[in-house]
Amino acid sequence: MVKDLKAAVTDMIAHHHEEEWFEFKVNWCEHRILGEYISALSNTAALLGRENAYFVWGIENNTHKIIGTMFDFHQDVRNEPLQHYLARMVRPDIGFRFDEVWLQDKRLVVLTIPAAQKIPTAFRRGS
Repeated sequence: MVKDLKAAVTDMIAHHHEEEWFEFKVNWCEHRILGEYISALSNTAALLGRENAYFVWGIENNTHKIIGTMFDFHQDVRNEPLQHYLARMVRPDIGFRFDEVWLQDKRLVVLTIPAAQKIPTAFRRGS
């Protein structure tokens, strides 16, 4: 699995610019906006016929340079783990997952977001 993610990230870095099915950040995290990204990326992956979309921390957006990240996907959002918060707010349940990988001795966090299936993925803007 990690080997596949490393190959996927290496492929994304090789693109001259970000595509609609992946997003790069270094340490950024705003949990509500991240939920909106999950929804949008899931729906876009479906429209493009891709199995997954990706959100990758540790890569500079403009240059695609591997920087590494301090992003903690185990952080809490109002006394609830980030992943639980996002899973509760994203409908339907699409089974996204966070993984940690290392490239060029730099820590990256990869959020794998499955494509929407029968109905569009949505993020509820509540709490």
